[in-house]
Amino acid sequence: MKRRMHAAVLSVLALILGTGALVFTTSGAAHADINGTVTLTPSSGTVTDKPFVTGLSLSAGCPAPYQDALRVSLITPDGLTKALLVVKDGAPYTSVPAEVTLPATAPTGDAYVSISTALRTVADGTYPLTVECGLATPATDQALRTYTMAIEITGQNWAVKQTAPATQTTVTLTESPVGHAQVNNKVALTAKVQPADAAGRVQFLRDGTSQIATATVADGTATAQLPALANPALVPLGAIFVPDDNTKYTQSSTTVSYAIVDEPDVTVLDDTGNALSDTPNLKGGQKIAVTATGFLPAPSGSSGESVDLTLDGAAATPATAPADSAGAVDNLAYTLPGSVADGSHKLTLTGHTSGVAVDFPFTVGAAASTGGTTAGDTSGDTSGDSSGSTAGDTAGDSSGATAGDTSGDASGASGGATGGDSGGDIGGGSGDSGGTSGGTSGGGGTLAATGATGVLPLTGLALVLAAGGGYAVHRVRRNGKLLSFGPSPRD
Repeated sequence: MKRRMHAAVLSVLALILGTGALVFTTSGAAHADINGTVTLTPSSGTVTDKPFVTGLSLSAGCPAPYQDALRVSLITPDGLTKALLVVKDGAPYTSVPAEVTLPATAPTGDAYVSISTALRTVADGTYPLTVECGLATPATDQALRTYTMAIEITGQNWAVKQTAPATQTTVTLTESPVGHAQVNNKVALTAKVQPADAAGRVQFLRDGTSQIATATVADGTATAQLPALANPALVPLGAIFVPDDNTKYTQSSTTVSYAIVDEPDVTVLDDTGNALSDTPNLKGGQKIAVTATGFLPAPSGSSGESVDLTLDGAAATPATAPADSAGAVDNLAYTLPGSVADGSHKLTLTGHTSGVAVDFPFTVGAAASTGGTTAGDTSGDTSGDSSGSTAGDTAGDSSGATAGDTSGDASGASGGATGGDSGGDIGGGSGDSGGTSGGTSGGGGTLAATGATGVLPLTGLALVLAAGGGYAVHRVRRNGKLLSFGPSPRD
């Protein structure tokens, strides 16, 4: 499952000075101006001077623990920070005001840069200047302490410019979908700048340095899109607000950690290592190994989100398991309770932070039987036997006997005997045939009965025609004209 990962990540500049490493944190999200002033000596000069000043004074000193070094930088029109000098002479800077004297010629080994070298291309205009109080050991939980002022460049000369302090800005970054996205899906990024009327642009970054996009701020908002990623990972995302006028608004930045996760899936092996099919039939006490994906990946050097286990909604054993760096729970050993009841059940793995749930349904005990086959056989056999046998026997006996007797009586002794025997036999035979047909077709039930009823009128017509034909043949034979040609002796 997934867990939303949020961490403030501060960019670090390590400067090797003498025997110690001095660190200046530069995240705008942890930036705080010092309520004080900077005095430069001299207050003007040329852009090629190195160092560009020989002294500076900080009216409020440097607050602890930022007392190990000082960095003086210019902010370029495109928002870049260009360091002019970094010094530690006279550190720690605990006095108020803090006084720093610089050599007229930059010594070897220290960071001294002229304005023209820092800017590369010198253009007339007003440039914000910052003085940062540095520390020897990173302390990401403490805000950066900075003095701000401005200088104005005209041609090859510069001079301190008295301006009102720039308004501090903040920028926040949100993502959609919130918290995490599945692999191969794009993510919408929205940066909110305060105050909303601060004109400028936002640079969207991935992994701290790789630029995703740059968007102009409109009504305090700038948007971009993180391209789809193919593998699960925790992705550091950043947004830097660069004001159009550095003397009116300050630059600010923020960073967040965003999770890209696999699609939720589950694979379960039995105790012999064979993969189980969908909704398998298990038994109490059976051992299985569960692998599930789709949870929040673990940050480097730590565990991922906790994954809660439940059986039919109740806590299982083990109750939790950590996701790995790919956001997966791999080969988690689980033993089905011996007392589990027959029927359908479900093992669920749920990300404690992300809320992503992966289900593994299974059954216990014999599968329930259905009544469809039994009901169909009973209905078909009973209906067919009863309808077919009854219809056939009744039609044969009744039709044959009645037709024979009636015909014989009406036609006289000789004709009656012949017609009676013939009609009776034929009618009876037909009846017997109807009974056999009904019994054979009994599986059809109603259909067999309907067929027998439709045949009866045709059988009657056949009997009449057969009787008439038999009588005609008898008369012809008596007259001696059967199979003879020409006039008979009687003619």
